[in-house]
Amino acid sequence: MPPTLTERIDEDYKTALKAGQRLRVDTLRLIKAGIQRVASEKRKDRLDDPDVVQVLAQQAKQRKETMDAAKQGSRQDVLDQATQELAIVNAYLPQQLSPEAVASLIDEAIKAVGPNQGPIMKYVMGKAAGSADGKLVSQ
Repeated sequence: MPPTLTERIDEDYKTALKAGQRLRVDTLRLIKAGIQRVASEKRKDRLDDPDVVQVLAQQAKQRKETMDAAKQGSRQDVLDQATQELAIVNAYLPQQLSPEAVASLIDEAIKAVGPNQGPIMKYVMGKAAGSADGKLVSQ
């Protein structure tokens, strides 16, 4: 049985700690803290992979927002760090769907639930399971 996402993150954290990879350790520590916070909110000992993917997507979104703010503020050091952190987070996320694949999911959703945006978003995000950006689906 392949390891869960949480187990992979824990193992990679230990490896990075032993190797002295400071940025990777700090990023994985933030991810682990996010997973722990959501687990305690849901009153669970461990999160299953779909919940961990949601935490990772949230972490990726935070890094993208940081990158946007750093670009506007002309902070190259912050931009570089956020870019490296985003690459680490993205390594654990499922492969993102192409815009064409998202469009076909939306067409399928329209046939299944009708032309209302709310049900379409719910249908597509459920089917995509972390592999589609909500902003892209909304557009």
